[in-house]
Formats: sequence, C-alpha cells, structure tokens
Amino acid sequence: MTRMPALLLALFAAACATTAETGAPPRDADLAARLDAYLEPLAAQSEFSGVVRVERDGEVMAERRYGYADWTSRADHRSGTLYAGASITKGVLAVLLLDLAEAGALDLDAPVHALLPVLPERPDVTVRTVLRHRAGLPRDLPTSADLAGGVAAWLAGNPEAFGPAGEEAYSNVGYALLAEVAEAAGGASFAELAADRVLRPAGMMDSLVSNDPVSALPGGARPYTAGPPPLGVAAPVPARVEPGASGLAVTVADLAAWGEALSDRRGTALFAGDDPLGSLNAGEGPVGAYVGAQGTLPGYAAGVTAWPDTGVTVAYVANLFSAPVLDLDATLRRIVAGEDVAPPPTRPADRPLSAAHAALAGDYDHPAFGPVTIARDASGQGMRITMPEREPYWTFYLTPVEGGRLHWRAFDTVFEPGEGGGLAATAKARTAPERLVLPPRKR
Repeated sequence: MTRMPALLLALFAAACATTAETGAPPRDADLAARLDAYLEPLAAQSEFSGVVRVERDGEVMAERRYGYADWTSRADHRSGTLYAGASITKGVLAVLLLDLAEAGALDLDAPVHALLPVLPERPDVTVRTVLRHRAGLPRDLPTSADLAGGVAAWLAGNPEAFGPAGEEAYSNVGYALLAEVAEAAGGASFAELAADRVLRPAGMMDSLVSNDPVSALPGGARPYTAGPPPLGVAAPVPARVEPGASGLAVTVADLAAWGEALSDRRGTALFAGDDPLGSLNAGEGPVGAYVGAQGTLPGYAAGVTAWPDTGVTVAYVANLFSAPVLDLDATLRRIVAGEDVAPPPTRPADRPLSAAHAALAGDYDHPAFGPVTIARDASGQGMRITMPEREPYWTFYLTPVEGGRLHWRAFDTVFEPGEGGGLAATAKARTAPERLVLPPRKR
C-alpha cells in the first residue's frame, strides 16, 4: 500500500473508531476546519456555493456546505439536492458501453453506422474512436441545430460536421451520439440504461440522467455565475443539455459513490492506456494513484477524486461557476493530503459603474477565447463580455472595481485600458498568461 501522509493516517484511524453515543459515522474536525479555512472566505465573497464531502470506505469523514441552493430564497443545500454532473456523464456512458460490450450487445470496434444506419458509412468512425474523441466530430452542436430526429439524424443531414478521424479533439457531440448508440444496442433510453446498469449498481440511488435542466427537476439546485449586487450572483445563460455529454443530475453522496465505483474499475478497460475513456482522470500524487472525474456547465461544477489504495474519496458539487472551481479538484486533493494550501485571494471590491468603466466597451481579440465584445450589462451596474463566435452561454458579467477597471470573476481576470485602444489584462486563472494585451478587433 502507498505510504499515507499524516492526515490520511488520521482518517484511517478515525474510520476504524466507533461513535458509541450516536452511532453516527466518525468525523474529522481537523479536515473540516481545513476545508472551511479555504472555502468559507470564497462563499463570503459569492465565489463558491456548494457541498464538499470526504469519505473513507463509505464512511463520512467531513461534509461541509457553503452558500445556498437558491440564493434568492436563501434555501440551504440539503442531502438530496441535485446538481449538474456535466461531463461526469461521459464516464457514466463509457461504463455503460463497456457493460453492453461485455454482454455482447455491441462491438466497440464496429463502425457507428452499423448501429445507427442513418449515418454515412465511415469505417474509421467506430464506437471506440468516438469514445476517445478521435472521430473528427465537432466540440458542440450549434444552438440552431434541430435535434427532433436525434444527433445521428442531424449529423446525417450535415455531413460537413465530420472532420478527418484520428486526431484527438474533445467532442460533446460525439458523446451525445454515443448515447444513441447505447439506446440502439440496449433497447431502452439512455436514462433507463444508465439507471439500471450503472447508477443503481454503483449505489447512486438519488441520481438520474435527464433531458431537462437540473433546476427544473424536483430538488434541483439553481445555477449561478458572477453577478451584480446585492447577491453578487446571477443566473447564467443556459446551455442545452446533451444526454451522453451531459445530463447527469447528482447528489454529493452519490458522486462520492461514483468515485468508489471508479476505484473498483481501476485496471480495467476503462483506464487502459494513458487516456481513460469517458473523459475520466487518472494520476499520481502525494497520496498515491488516484482516479476521478470533473465537469462544468453554466452555473454548475462537480468533481470527485478517489484514492483506491487508501479508500479515501473527496467529492464536491457546486451551483456557482467561478474561477476557484476551475482548479478545485487539485486544491481539494492537497487539502485532503494534508498539504499547505494558500488562502484564496480576496477579490476586488465592487465599485459603482463609472464613465471610466463604460469606456472599456468595445470589440477585442482574446488569445484564448477569440473575438470578444464588452458592453454595458442589462442590470445597469456593470459590464458584460460576450463571444460572438461561441455559443450564447459564453457570456459573463464584469464587475466594476477600483481604478476604472473591470473584474472578470469567472476567470479571475482584470481588464484596464491598454495601448492603442486595446485592453490590458491580468489573468490569474489558467486560461491565459498572467499578463496579456487584448488588441482591438480588426474590421
């Protein structure tokens, strides 16, 4: 067994103890305090909202809740609250397809058109190449796509969407297509197959796959992103649910159970090679080998890491998309391992929108996001950044801060006037170099 740091040794000891007075699972106060030290300041700044849960061998060591499931009504996060699992759905689908293959219902190396004859005959577009994001499919479906007949039918009517197969290119479209492959092979809807063959066997009794947004489901948390005062949060522009690529609605306890299920599958075809199926994660850290999954959607984030050799799992669900969740998996791994974690930075304080802030409006080119447009927000309290070449949900509130600058909280970037009519940007998130200049967009 991998040698465990002191904190994980403490977790092991606590898991072996009993709680005679209540019979409740033992808890670890130090771990809870470490989680609070990092996440409470973020919640106070409207930068994190959600639940973090740490288990060992299925016993809860710490569960901490921050913010609200509904910020308007101040409804708390509850044990049965559902959150969007986003791309974690891809791992559920990958397990389902492997299960169907083991049952002889499909061949992973068969062309997809063999199961979905509406598609053009492409021998190089197999179930396996789609699973590995190597089928030449686009990342996302256009908002205008008519999916009344399904993804396969849309692709059949838009063959130009297929690029050359072979090179790895992340594709939500591919996994939406694979959900239809699973339905054809399994003889039931993806939601039914996922529940019967993956979720329930994994102990995920309260989670489901749905075509509806999580906020429309009973017990679903409402989604948020950065917004104006007084709440500091606002509803995001929603993204279309694409079952297979997204669609999983999950509780934090069920997400921890998913981490344990992934631990049990380590060493199987799911994790064969350097590139796990289903957009899953596998790596090595101070606690040893780990497996996991992570996903984001407008207004949501979720992730789970499990260390098979120690039985420890950490899961989080969030209903606020913000810069801290982009690296929360790595941060939580360090906290659970007992490593020192620097406190999160204090975000710049809001200031009233001024003429200096409004003067930053314009069209620019961003090195990571492409063309962007900055304009006044409908709230009248700040500005908004949109991306005309991306889907509508790529739009974010910009907070006016001191010095006539604008803070893009979703990616922790501060904009201020640059040379030649451009924007100077200081980016602390991982989406761009720390210091960059956004030139005016050429007409």
